[in-house]
Amino acid sequence: MSVKNEPGERILICEDEPNIISFLKAELEYEGYHIETALDGSEAISKFLPEFFPNNSYSLVLLDIMLPVRNGLEVLREIRKTSNIPVIILTARKEVYDKVAFLAAGADDYITKPFDTSELIARVKRHIQRAKTHYSASQEKLTIEPDAYRAKILGNDIGLTKTEFEILCFLHENIGKVKTRDEIISAVFGDFYGESNIVDANVKNIRAKIARHTSARVIETVRGKGYLCV
Repeated sequence: MSVKNEPGERILICEDEPNIISFLKAELEYEGYHIETALDGSEAISKFLPEFFPNNSYSLVLLDIMLPVRNGLEVLREIRKTSNIPVIILTARKEVYDKVAFLAAGADDYITKPFDTSELIARVKRHIQRAKTHYSASQEKLTIEPDAYRAKILGNDIGLTKTEFEILCFLHENIGKVKTRDEIISAVFGDFYGESNIVDANVKNIRAKIARHTSARVIETVRGKGYLCV
C-alpha cells in the first residue's frame, strides 16, 4: 500500500514529451503529489515568477535537459537565482560531461531515460524529505522574536543590533531562497539606500555573533547572487 504525502506538496515537471508528462503525472499524483507542468524552458522559468506562483511553492522540480526555447541548463540556472528547491535532471543523454555540468550548476540528482518508475519515485521522496528535514532543523536552531527585536540560536540570545536583526529576519522569512543585496537593502533600508557593502558588513557581524554559540552555518553566501538562510 502506497504511503501518501502531505497535502499541498507540489512538483513541477519540465518536459516536452507529452507521453512522459502524462506517465509521470499519473504516477506522482497516485503518490499524493500535486503536479504542475511546463512544455518548454521559457514556461518553466515563468512558473517561478511571483506573479504566476507566489513564493515559488514547489517541493521539487523534474527537469529535462533538451527543452525547447530555453534548455534545461538555462532553466536550472534561473531557478538557482531564487530557490534552493531540489532539482532532479531527466535525460536520455548519458555523457559524463552533461552530468557534471548540471551538478555543478546546482542539480541535486540525475537520472537517465528510460528510468525505473519505482527508483524515480524513491529519489523524489528522498530529496523532498531531505529538504524538509534540513529546513526544519534550521528553524529549530534559530528562534526569531520580532516584537522584541531578538534572535536566539540554540536558546542563546545572539545579541544583534536592530539592522542585523532586520537582515536576519528578512532572510529567515525567505528561508531556502536566495536574496540579492538589492532585495535586502530594499527590505531593510528602503529603495533610496544604495550602498550594497552595508549588507556584507552586517552579515559578517551576524555570522560572528552566531559563531559564539554554534559552528552551524545559518546564512550561506551564493557567489554572484546574494545570501541564503538555510
